[in-house]
Amino acid sequence: MIYRNGKTKKICAKEGSKDTGDFDAKEQKKERREKGGRGKRLLSTFLPFCLGFFFLSSTLSFAEERIYGISDYGPVSVNGNGVGRGKDPSYQYIEDLLYGSSGANSSSPGSGASSGAASSSGTVSSPQGNPAPSGTAVSGENTSPVKFGGNLQNLVKLSPGASTKTLSSEITANYAVVFDLDKGSILAEKNSSQTMNPASMTKVMSLLLFAENIPDQNKKLTITQDIISFVQQRGASNCGFIAGEEVAVKDLLYGVILPSGADAVLALCKEVSGSETKFAELMNKRAKEMGLSSQCYFQNATGLYHGTHHMTVKDMGQIMATAMQNPTARGVLMTENYQMSPTNKHANGLKFTNLFLQRIKTQDLGGARVEMAKTGFVSQSKFCVVSSGKGKNGRNLLIVTGGSSGTWQAVRDQAALYKLFSS
Repeated sequence: MIYRNGKTKKICAKEGSKDTGDFDAKEQKKERREKGGRGKRLLSTFLPFCLGFFFLSSTLSFAEERIYGISDYGPVSVNGNGVGRGKDPSYQYIEDLLYGSSGANSSSPGSGASSGAASSSGTVSSPQGNPAPSGTAVSGENTSPVKFGGNLQNLVKLSPGASTKTLSSEITANYAVVFDLDKGSILAEKNSSQTMNPASMTKVMSLLLFAENIPDQNKKLTITQDIISFVQQRGASNCGFIAGEEVAVKDLLYGVILPSGADAVLALCKEVSGSETKFAELMNKRAKEMGLSSQCYFQNATGLYHGTHHMTVKDMGQIMATAMQNPTARGVLMTENYQMSPTNKHANGLKFTNLFLQRIKTQDLGGARVEMAKTGFVSQSKFCVVSSGKGKNGRNLLIVTGGSSGTWQAVRDQAALYKLFSS
């Protein structure tokens, strides 16, 4: 039987009439009462367990994604249909939500100082898992800018050539591009000029601007209650900071990428521009300076879904390539594990992990080595990854995939492409 909100007796009566056959009316009435009573008892007995199981299943499903999946790196849509200012009135920037200020007509701030040197806070390890002494960018890795093919080309302007492979069943991703950074060419592509939502890959651009505009990485910023409230209300991925926690800028930079912390992003947005809204304007200004396509537009710094927050995978490739030229951003993107310094709220600090860099090592890469990566997930974009590494032949590769069908499938899609172009 099915028991639903106040309709137990009615449903039971119908089923009772059908099941009792030749019983007279009195017996049918008695049977209905008994069945109705049993139904209510069953409902009262099993409903809490059902609700508990449903809640546990949902929690475990979400937790599984957080532990095993790329959504650990990317904030997810609150209502499944996305959030955004545009046509979705439910979206509010953090300053709107808590201060009632839209900031929609704010002017774009100018660029600040160039990136500073790494501070003395925190301990990191490279993708190979080697621990680094406190204060170094990435142990065992060259974090100096690399000029691919002699110059950093605008990858957005590249067009598929005669030798470019059109990807199909090799991957489940809806969008993909594989760049040979040494030759400045596209090795393979799939819908690489079509618009897609970058989800938390957005944070690569955020990281770059933070590195370019905050010279003092030892400076401590306070995680305010409005930041915590925004993250909780949006269900965004976070570092685990507590209101009132004082965190060094360097630690926040690692928090932006490794756990994809929206709390770290928002604290740094305030430092650079005063608000996320103004920081998004700075992102769009920088996008024009980088020569990104007209399809590239930022509505926020976290990657939360918005109808007009989008770009192409080629745009994302150019953002990653530019970030790789910044020593600070490059060091963060190459780090697999990072131990924060102690704070006033966490005596032992917090540990961050780039799970993608861990998981890609379990795949057959054909001798290639993935050195840096950022992932993203919102329901509209599915699972996205931007990464860079070296093929077995030493060729510098940059790969962007978007719209992979599942958590680990995104890892396998990237692995398949590295293997395909490793030699």
